[in-house]
Order: sequence, then structure tokens, then C-alpha cells
Amino acid sequence: MAYELWQHFNLLKEANAGNALAQHELGIRYILGEGFPADTVKAAYWLKKAAEQHLPGACYNYGIMLNNGWGVKWNPFEAYDYFLIAAENSMPQAEYIIGLSYIDNLLIKRNWSLAFKWIKKSANDGFKPAVETLSELRKNVSFTKEDTSSADEDAPGQNHYAKNMNSSSTLSTSSGLVFIDFNTVSDTVSEVSDKILVEDILHEGNNILAKVLKLNSTNDTTFTLDSTGFSTLNKFAEEGSPEALTILGKFYEMGVHVPKDLLQAAVYYIRAIKLDSPRSPALLWKMIRSNSFYTLLKKDVDDNDPRAMFVWYGLFAIGFDNQLVEADAVNLLKKSASLQYIPALNELGLDYYTGKFVKQNKANAMNIWTEAERLGSAEAKLRIAIADIYGFSDRTNYLASLAEIDSAMANGSVLAQATLAYCYENGIGLEKSAAMAAKYYRFAAQRGSQFAYNQLKQMYNAIRPPGKEFLIN
Repeated sequence: MAYELWQHFNLLKEANAGNALAQHELGIRYILGEGFPADTVKAAYWLKKAAEQHLPGACYNYGIMLNNGWGVKWNPFEAYDYFLIAAENSMPQAEYIIGLSYIDNLLIKRNWSLAFKWIKKSANDGFKPAVETLSELRKNVSFTKEDTSSADEDAPGQNHYAKNMNSSSTLSTSSGLVFIDFNTVSDTVSEVSDKILVEDILHEGNNILAKVLKLNSTNDTTFTLDSTGFSTLNKFAEEGSPEALTILGKFYEMGVHVPKDLLQAAVYYIRAIKLDSPRSPALLWKMIRSNSFYTLLKKDVDDNDPRAMFVWYGLFAIGFDNQLVEADAVNLLKKSASLQYIPALNELGLDYYTGKFVKQNKANAMNIWTEAERLGSAEAKLRIAIADIYGFSDRTNYLASLAEIDSAMANGSVLAQATLAYCYENGIGLEKSAAMAAKYYRFAAQRGSQFAYNQLKQMYNAIRPPGKEFLIN
């Protein structure tokens, strides 16, 4: 013990004397609670001291602290500056983060060529996540010019930091950043394979679903479902998981695990699209172009099938059908809702809530969702809780609403994920935290939520520095 105390004394002495390596080690020890009480504020203080001396590992780790708001105020722009120093010193984790920064158009202006350059350099330096992302870039993005200058200078695995990635010199290989790009997701993926659907399930927000479906990697492209798995899939769909809704749509379209039913497939695809699913539009568009679909749809509408009425309204609402005028589409939705078809009730409530296609009437929306909740709709129950959070319901029990949102988020709801971010951003029922808000907005944006992405962009713009490197048109 005396020896350890002597070591700690010397470490503090060296750190206070300005030794960057000692400062870095002291910061790491404060994070891990090794020899010193765990203290993120003190950790950030010492990591910053070392980072200011341009020690690459310290720059990277302090960037992580800034990016996640650990022991320091959330500031992704300052984090970027430190990540860049580490990347320019050939640290593969930092190279990867810089590459991602050129993709999502939040920190710096999107530049696919530079994104490719940095991610390829990170992959060549042996960082596995970069290898996987590079493969996705090659598959989903057409490069007319690949700026590969200096990208191949080091052979894979030869970089100094690549050899020491698992050492205590780095806090984590997770930067809190994700690949966000709506154009490449929706415009260039014409064939939605099972592998793509698996990749979507592995996003943050579907943890329980992935576990029940026994999906551990993107190579698990078979859905082996028992009764428990199918029940969980349905539960996630009803709570508002666009990934679960899309998978169920494909099951019904193909007749896998369930009898083939194109109308039911369309219901699931439309519900997923309304939650900003990036996959369902291509699947639905391809399906409805078959010669038999509209024949089936019109027959079922004539037979007063509420599903068919909901689907035809949905096709109009998302811009896939111009055979109906707005009034006729809304009448179909109202008739479907009058038959107590839950998806129609939820959608009609949303139209009244937002004022889309009908005159805005939030009280009417709440009444419709209350009826849907009475009929057993988990989505309606969640929408009422969300309305409470945004201050548009008569309830003011934020704790009860937050409990409902937490439950829905655990079951894959992207709406709940984005709402939790909003609560952190504005301090509603939770301690205000820009870092936590950014985290959950990112999770939801990665899953396709345009609302979450726009909110995240507003957060970045609110603290955007004046430097030209951060200017985004």
C-alpha cells in the first residue's frame, strides 16, 4: 500500500509539473477509479491539460468527454478540434470519427471524398468499425472521385495506435457518433434485402427484439421465430418500431411465418413509413405496382374492409396514389376509424393533432386516441403521453408520462426515443442535459427519424462557432 501511495504521489507531482503523459494517465485513473476516487470532472480537467499539449491519446479521450458531456459541457465542435489533432497523428479511432463527421452534415459540411479518405485510412490502420463502414460506403455511395491521397501510406495493422487499441490509453472505441445520411438510405437502396433489415434491427432501440430473434450480427439473415419471438415482434410493432413493422410487412407480403396477405403487408408498410422508416417505401412501392394489388384493394374497399380503407388513404397520404382527391381519402380514413380499426383511429388522431388534411383540433385528437387506447392500442397510449410532454394534453403528470415513454422505448418505439431526447433537451421531468438529448436524437435519427435529425441540427446550430470550417449552407 505504501508503494501504491508513493506511485500516486509521484503521478500527481508529475502531472502538476506539466508532464502530458502523467496528466493523461491521471485523467484515465479518475475515470476508472483506479487509485483515485472516480470523478469525471477531475478526469476531464487532467485530460484537457494533456490534450492542450497535443498528446494524441489525450486529444481523443478529451474529445470523447466533450462529445458525451462527461465532466464537461457538451461541445461537439471543440471535440472535433481535438479529434482532428489525434487523427492527424494517425490515431485510427480519431480518423474514423473525422470521417463520420464528413457524412452527417451536422458539424462540418458533408464531403464524401474526405469521408472516404479518413475512413479508409482508419480501416487501413486496423480499426474494425472503419472496415465495416467503408464497405457500406462503397455499397451505398457512388464516388465519382475518391480522394485517397495518403490513405494507403500505412499497411493494415502497422499503425502504432492500432497495436494498442485495447490498452487503457483510450476510453472507448465508441464516439457517440453514428452514420446519418437520409439520401443514401432512401435513394440508392433499391433492393431491401434481409441483411439490410437485420442491420436495422441491430440499431440502438431494438435491443430486446434483437435478443429474442437471436440476431447478433449482420450475417444473421434468417429469422427463426418461435411463438415468443413472433409475439415480441408484434409487441415492438404496436409500440412503434419501424423496423418491426417493416419486417412484419415483408412477412405478410412473402407469406413467411404467416399466410400471404398483401393488404396486411401494406398496412404494416404504411405504418412504418409514417414513422420515417427508410426501408418500407421501396418495399411498398414495388409491391403495389403488381397488377393484382389495386384490384384487390378496390374490391376490399367495396366490401367495407377497414384495412383497405386505411391503406388507400395511406397511399394517398404518402404520395403513392393520385387517384383520390383529399376529401375522398379523408372520408376513407374516417370510415375506417368509425369501424374501430385501431391504425385508422391513431392516424385520424394524428391528423387532427397536426392539422394535416383536417382542421386542427387537438382536443378531438386526444378523444380519438383515448378511444384507441381503450381498444388496447399501445401506440395511442404512447401518443397521449407524448402530448402530455409537449404540453398539449390536460394531464400534467410528467412522471407517469415519462414512465410510459421509457417502457415504449424499451420496446423499440422511435417516437419514444425522440421524445426522451426532447425531455433531456428541455429539462421536462429530467435533469436538463444537452449531451443526453443529442445521444437519443442521434439514435432516433439513425433509424430514420427526420424530426430527431432536425432537432439535432438545431442543437448544433445553437452553439455553432463562427469559423469557416464549421459553416454549413
